[in-house]
Amino acid sequence: MQPSDQQAVHDKLVEVLAATSSMYLATSEDDVWNAGAFYAELDPFTLTLVLETGGTTLRNLRGNPTAAIVIAPNGPFQPFLQGRVRATVCDTAGKQATIEALLRKDPQVKPLVEAGPVEAVELAVSLWRVTDISSGWLPGKELTPATVPA
Repeated sequence: MQPSDQQAVHDKLVEVLAATSSMYLATSEDDVWNAGAFYAELDPFTLTLVLETGGTTLRNLRGNPTAAIVIAPNGPFQPFLQGRVRATVCDTAGKQATIEALLRKDPQVKPLVEAGPVEAVELAVSLWRVTDISSGWLPGKELTPATVPA
């Protein structure tokens, strides 16, 4: 991919991340599971979110930290993202920072964060596939931390 194409893909990635606050997170360990979650981006390749302490998603990530995500704000005919991630459960300070980032991005998540015991998780994205049918990006264009334009 040419540098100008990489920049366009990176710009679309940043745009979709900023405009959207929820994702689907697919996990597997002893049980295959797909869950919705609110997220905040720390940068285009690092997302943070909270999950139920006793939930299937967190249990799966503890056993197998590799997962897949989809961020599709308005269905498949609008730009959407697919990603391969590695999850890390955060410590207490990281949990507080995650909650603050989530509330800054989307204040409506407050009742969810306060509803029950949650753990913060940071997702390191190793691969994004950015799909924008109106731009002719089907299949989607791939972007990794190593291919980000300078």
